[in-house]
Amino acid sequence: MAGWRKHALRRMDQPLRAMRWWPVTLAAVALVLGGGIAAMWLLGVWSRTPTSVADPERLRLDRIKVALTVAAGMAAGVTLLMTLRRQAWSEHAQQFTQADAVEQRITSLYVAAAEQLGSDKAAVRLAGLYALERLGQDNSKLRQTVVEVLCAYLRMPYRLPTEVLRSNTSVLSQIFAPDEQTPKVEEQQSRREELQVRLTAQRLIANHLCRHAGPDSSEPAAYWRGAAGEKMSLDLIGAALLDINFSDLKVDRLDLSGAHFYGNANLAGMQVQGDANFAGAHFFGKLRMIGAEFRDDAHLKGVQFYEDANLSATLFHGAADFSGAHFHGAAELAMAQFLGTAVFSSTHFHGHVDLKAAKFCRYAILLATQFDGPAELDAAHFYMHVDLGEAKLCNAFNLTGTQFEYFPNMLDARATPSAQLPLGWALDTHIGAASDLRPVVPDPSVAALNDGQGWSARDSGEAGSETG
Repeated sequence: MAGWRKHALRRMDQPLRAMRWWPVTLAAVALVLGGGIAAMWLLGVWSRTPTSVADPERLRLDRIKVALTVAAGMAAGVTLLMTLRRQAWSEHAQQFTQADAVEQRITSLYVAAAEQLGSDKAAVRLAGLYALERLGQDNSKLRQTVVEVLCAYLRMPYRLPTEVLRSNTSVLSQIFAPDEQTPKVEEQQSRREELQVRLTAQRLIANHLCRHAGPDSSEPAAYWRGAAGEKMSLDLIGAALLDINFSDLKVDRLDLSGAHFYGNANLAGMQVQGDANFAGAHFFGKLRMIGAEFRDDAHLKGVQFYEDANLSATLFHGAADFSGAHFHGAAELAMAQFLGTAVFSSTHFHGHVDLKAAKFCRYAILLATQFDGPAELDAAHFYMHVDLGEAKLCNAFNLTGTQFEYFPNMLDARATPSAQLPLGWALDTHIGAASDLRPVVPDPSVAALNDGQGWSARDSGEAGSETG
């Protein structure tokens, strides 16, 4: 049914071609003459009248009348056809006129709403946001444009009210010094009003791009798709966002690189079809990204997580790049699945790390990764090569319950005595300080490359006895 409707709309958009006069005239004359001659022949106008007929002349006259009536009827049909053609032409022209009027009206409403966003009064800006939302709700072709305008508004430079900056987290109190000059009362009030406008813009995006399914898992009517059924894309590069709630966000592409998330950020259940870019983002509050799904590459290079970050059960179909990221609080990655390459090079985990039951299906690169707090990797499974070279394993780092299909590379890594290493590796120096690691399996360079048969720490009995 939907396909038939799209086909009908495409046909309506095509221009109606005018018919040339001489083919129509010839066709009409041929139709009338041919129809009349055929009618007269069928009625036997030229056939010999039987002698048994009482009044043969009258019969012939009746035949001629019937034939002429048939010809006249056919001529009337041609005339009706031409009339219908003219009517169709008129209706089609009327449709184009009405569509043009609607487009002009939509354009004028869009321009008016955009001008309202530039007002110096917060109430007028709010009215502009709701006007844009109504345009997007009523016109699927404009939805991506409306989303881009809302994102562009949030990307505009903005300074949060001082009390919000100082009350969110202890980290912010370090970034913004307590003795920072307090703005004037008028400026503070302007910041508070602008904050309400921005919170409204965030809420409008969430209302139409977060697909909270109903009891029957159907797509809500408020969820926005384009005219061709495509999902929207979000571009919030460098935006300042407060207490963002994008749970169950379903978009095509997502760019949050360099964005600043003040307060708590709820991204649980989000689903990104294309690339997802968080590079250089700052999460000043807690992050909740449980059950998110990234169907393409996820870029989290250099992200700063100042408080707890919960990415449990997150599914990465493509490459996941956390290189250079800092987890200042707890990092929850339990049951996360990395179907593509997982890159944690130079990543710094300052607090507790939970990787229980995580699955790394391709290469796991943890080169020069630093673990300052306890790390739990029970039932974590590395299906391909693991590179922990130059990593720093401090405190209660436990790798004994981790399954490695290939011998892990830990050359030049350093660990404290409290770290529980996988079978095949041991501390190289005396107990009491951070020490280099040394392999205790024969020919580790060959084992690290693996001969294709697979290697699991649980299968290395000799290494385990030597480690003990």
